[in-house]
Amino acid sequence: MPLIELAPLLKELSYSDKLMLLHFLVAELLKESGLTPLDIQDQGKVASQGLHDSFEAAAVLAKALTEEKVATHGR
Repeated sequence: MPLIELAPLLKELSYSDKLMLLHFLVAELLKESGLTPLDIQDQGKVASQGLHDSFEAAAVLAKALTEEKVATHGR
C-alpha cells in the first residue's frame, strides 16, 4: 500500500498510537540498517513500552512539578 493511501488512515490514529507507530518504524529502520534497538528482546520481539505504565517516571514528574509550583508560587 503506497504511503499516499496510508496518510489519511495515519491521521486518524490517536496520539499514543502514533507514538507506538513511530517507535515501531524506528525499530524497523534500525534492524534494516544492522543496528540493534535497545529494547529488542532475545526472541526478536519489540518490548512493549507501555506509554502509560511508567509509574516511577510519573512519580518523578509529579515531584518536579510540585517543586516548581512551590518555587514559583511559594506554596
